[in-house]
Amino acid sequence: MSQTAPPAATGSTSLHRTLKPRSVAFVGVSEASPFAHSVRRTMTGSTETLFVHPRFDKLFGRPSVPDLTELGGPVDVVFSAVSAARTVTVVEQAAAIGAGGVVTIAGGFAESGAEGAVLQRRMADIARAAGMPVVGPNGVGVINVPDEVNLTMLAPFDRRPGGLSAVTHSGAMIEAIGAAGRRPGGVGLNLLISAGNEAVTDLADYLDFLAADDRTTVIALALEKIRRPEPFFAAAARALEAGKPIVAVKMGRSARARRMAASHTGSLVGDAWVYETALRQAGIQLAYDIDELVDRVQFLEQLPRQRWTEVRGLAVLTATGGFAQLASDLAEDTGVDIPALEQLRPVADAVPGKPLPNPLDATGFADSIDGLWEFIVDGYAAEPQVDALLFTSQHADWDIMNRRMADVFAERCSRLPSKPFVVAPLAGTAGTWLEDYRENDVAVGNGLAGCLRGLHTMGSFVRAQRRGHRVGSAEGVPALPVPEGTVHEVAGGRMLSFAATMKVLSDAGVPVARWAVFDGAVSAPGFAGPYVVKLADVAHRTEHNAVRLKVPADELAHAAAELREIALRDGLSGTVAVQEMVAGHGEAFIGLQGASELGPLTVFGLGGVFVELLKQVGGRLAPFDEVTAWELIAEFDTTGVLDGFRGAPAWDRARLADVLRAAGNLAAGGRDWIDSLDINPLVITADGPVAVDGLCLLRTT
Repeated sequence: MSQTAPPAATGSTSLHRTLKPRSVAFVGVSEASPFAHSVRRTMTGSTETLFVHPRFDKLFGRPSVPDLTELGGPVDVVFSAVSAARTVTVVEQAAAIGAGGVVTIAGGFAESGAEGAVLQRRMADIARAAGMPVVGPNGVGVINVPDEVNLTMLAPFDRRPGGLSAVTHSGAMIEAIGAAGRRPGGVGLNLLISAGNEAVTDLADYLDFLAADDRTTVIALALEKIRRPEPFFAAAARALEAGKPIVAVKMGRSARARRMAASHTGSLVGDAWVYETALRQAGIQLAYDIDELVDRVQFLEQLPRQRWTEVRGLAVLTATGGFAQLASDLAEDTGVDIPALEQLRPVADAVPGKPLPNPLDATGFADSIDGLWEFIVDGYAAEPQVDALLFTSQHADWDIMNRRMADVFAERCSRLPSKPFVVAPLAGTAGTWLEDYRENDVAVGNGLAGCLRGLHTMGSFVRAQRRGHRVGSAEGVPALPVPEGTVHEVAGGRMLSFAATMKVLSDAGVPVARWAVFDGAVSAPGFAGPYVVKLADVAHRTEHNAVRLKVPADELAHAAAELREIALRDGLSGTVAVQEMVAGHGEAFIGLQGASELGPLTVFGLGGVFVELLKQVGGRLAPFDEVTAWELIAEFDTTGVLDGFRGAPAWDRARLADVLRAAGNLAAGGRDWIDSLDINPLVITADGPVAVDGLCLLRTT
C-alpha cells in the first residue's frame, strides 16, 4: 500500500493529500452499498483503493480489514460512509495512522441539535490536534474529475475534465453544476467539494488551496456563510493575483431561505447586501442561480488566458435582424459595451441593404455571395477597437448553412490568438458539432444572454485583476480604546454621548461642525452664530421636536429652556448642544458597523431628499484604500448629484474620499466597541464635507 508521509503543516497546504490522493480507504462501503458506484469509478483511475468494513474480509476483489488501524500504515484520504457516532471513531483512527484527511458524508452533527453539536466538537478537536483536514460532515463528499477519484454519495453523472473547481455548502449544487456544464460548450470540471458543516476545514481553506492548484483555472462558489472572513478574503486576493476568477452564488438572501439554511447546515447566514458588497469589493463576480454561474464561468474555463480581454469592444455578427436588435438590448442590460464601429462602415456596406456595423445583420447574403462572409470576419477581427467577437445563429444540429459560416469564423480565430472568438445559438440547445471548435480555442456559448453574461464576467475579471481588488485587513488597523464619556440606555442599545461621539469623529480625521454642550446655563460659545440648539443625548430628536435652528446668541437661553421642558416631559437627558449652522450645497450620510458578519463596514449614500428618492446606498468592508473610496463615490455618478444638482457646485470628491477613508479606519479601529455609528447629515460645503451630527451605539459584548 502507499506509504505517503503525514503532513507537516495544517490548513490548506495539507489538503493536497485529501483532494488529490494517491491512496483512498473506503470505510463502511460494501458492494451492496448505494455508494458502491463511487468505489468502482475510483477504481478505474490510478488511485490505490483500500477497504475497511467490520463484516467483510474482501470487497470489490480486494482485501478488507475491520478498522483503519489494521491497514498497516498511513493513507492519503479516508472516505467515511458510516453514522455520525462511528464517524468520530473513524476520524480518531485516521489521525492515529497519519491519514492525510477524512471525507465524511454523515448527517446527525451540529445541524441536528445539541447532541450532534457535541459529536461535531469531539470530531473537530481530534482532527485539529492531528492537523488533519476533514471535509464535511453533512455534505455529499468530494469528486476529483481528472483523476476519477469519487468520494461522494451523489449518483453517477456525466462530466468532462477541465479547469473549473467548485466549493458548495449545498451538496446538490455540485450535481447541478455538473449538469449545466455538460451542455455543448459548457465547462470542464476539476475539483468538486461539498463543504457541509465545515467542522474542521472551511471555505477559506478550500479557496486558499484552489488559488495555488495548478489544475484550477476558475473557481465557483455556492455559499451560505463565510465563517472566517479575513482568511477567506486573503485567499480570494491570492486567487486574483494568480489569475483565477471567482464566481459566487450567495444562498440565503431571503428571510425564508435564511431559515432553511439554518436547518440545513446549522449555521445562521448574514445580510445578503453585506455579502454582495464584500464579494464585489474582493473582485468576486456574482451569479444568482447555477445556470447563470455556469454562463459566467464558461469562457474563462474554455479559453486560454491569452484570449481574455476587458471586452470593451464586442462585435456581434449574425444573419438575422431581429437578433441583432436583441443583442444590442441584452448587451445594455448586461453591461457589455457594443460600440457603433462606424470605422467598419465600408465592411458593413458590402452587405446588401447596408446594415448598421454593430451588431451586424449580415443577412442571408453573407453565405450566398462568394467571399463576402470571409471579408466581413477578416475586417471585424482586424479592427483594433474590437476585443471580442461573437457569431450567433441557430447553430442547431440541422443548421447546415450556418455551420459553414461558423467554420470560417473559427478558422479566422486561429490567426488572432489574443481575442476571444465565440459561437453560440440564438436560443435553445447548441448543436453537438460546436464541441469541435473548443479544440481550436473557439468558445461555445449558451444563447445570447448566456454569452453576454460570460463576456461581462471575463471583462470584469480582467479589469479587477489589473486594479488589484482586495479587502483590507481590519486586524492591520490598531484597535482604538473605548472612548470616555457618558453612555445612555436607549431603545436601540447603549448610546455614546453626543460630545464623546463628535470627539471620536474629530480624532479619526472626520471634519465636524463646531459644537459645545451645556448641562447648566447656556451661553454663547466661542464661535459665531446663528446656532443650532438641540438636546444632545437623544437618539431621535425629530420625534420629540428637540431641535431649534437659526437661533441668535441672545435667544440661546430661551431655546435651551424650551428643550429642557421637553426633556423633562419625555424623560430625556437635559444636556443641550449648541452648534454652528453649516451651509452647504449637498448632503450625504455615512454609516459604520464595527462588526458586520464579514467585518467592519462603511456605508455611504446621498442625504436629504435623495435618500427616499433614489433608495441607493453603497458600501465597503473597512479599511479600504483611496482607489476603493473613489470607486464607492463613483457608484453615484449616474445620479448627477455629485456633479452639481440644479446649478449647485460640484462636490469635492477628493475630500469626500478622504472622509470615507477616515470613517473606514474608524470602523476598523473601533471594531471591538462600535455597534453602529451614523454620520448624518454629512454636509457638503465649499470647504469639503462636514459632519453635523453623529449617533454611536456601543456593542453590548
